[in-house]
Amino acid sequence: MSNPPTLLWLRRDLRLTDHPALVAACEDGGPVIPVFILDPETEALGAAPRWRLEKSLDSLAEDLEGAGSRLIKRRSEALSELRKLIEETGAKTVRWTRLYDPVSKERDSAVKSALKEDGIEAVSHPGHVLFEPWTVET
Repeated sequence: MSNPPTLLWLRRDLRLTDHPALVAACEDGGPVIPVFILDPETEALGAAPRWRLEKSLDSLAEDLEGAGSRLIKRRSEALSELRKLIEETGAKTVRWTRLYDPVSKERDSAVKSALKEDGIEAVSHPGHVLFEPWTVET
């Protein structure tokens, strides 16, 4: 019997190289399902960042198709959409890279806690930083 799928929840980390959550998802041994959820926090971005995001998503989708995969795009509140995707796919793990702004940290903490309560392995990985903020000391 093969390993269950892993959801790779993509947000601002729209690349296939040097991606800690993607590497870990591949090591889980089952299919990796890349997903992007346009949630209220992301929709609150200004016009220019949303334009760049759209272009980046298009590029990532092409890269994934070239690698034999595809990007699943959804529009909803993150936790409810992740739960739907877990139900649809049978995934037992959700992985993502951390974001460090206050709004994202609050959302991600709530998502991680709720998924763990649901019995899902919810794992965040280092994001767009050389060092995690809490490891830097003066």
